[in-house]
Amino acid sequence: MAIKIISAKRFAMKLKATIQRSGRLGFTEETARYMNLANGKFAKFAQDDENGVLYLIIIDKRNEDSFDIRSSSGYYFVPAKMMFDSLGVDYEKNVVMFDLIRKPSLDETLEGQVFLMKSRASKRKDKKDEDIDT
Repeated sequence: MAIKIISAKRFAMKLKATIQRSGRLGFTEETARYMNLANGKFAKFAQDDENGVLYLIIIDKRNEDSFDIRSSSGYYFVPAKMMFDSLGVDYEKNVVMFDLIRKPSLDETLEGQVFLMKSRASKRKDKKDEDIDT
């Protein structure tokens, strides 16, 4: 009999990314560390035609399908504005966040470190509302 302990430590970390108002896909510090993001890494995206689910693929070498992963003051992001625009994602009126779920079973097929992008969205506060609240 082969019994294996399933460690809670593996599931304690929440991997997240958010589309900023600028159209950049930004990663939390914890997520960037887990993904081992650095300048010189690249991101590709894939979409399931049947259900529209997005996948993020982290790769080590640039190719014609990849986006640069950039950093500013230790904050990592992917400049993917045009892609999100073409997909009809309204990140200007909504805060669009993704829970990233590791999918190693797809690594070989999609040729990189694959994450399912499970989206959540909520209305952005209007700047006028923010001014009134402060």
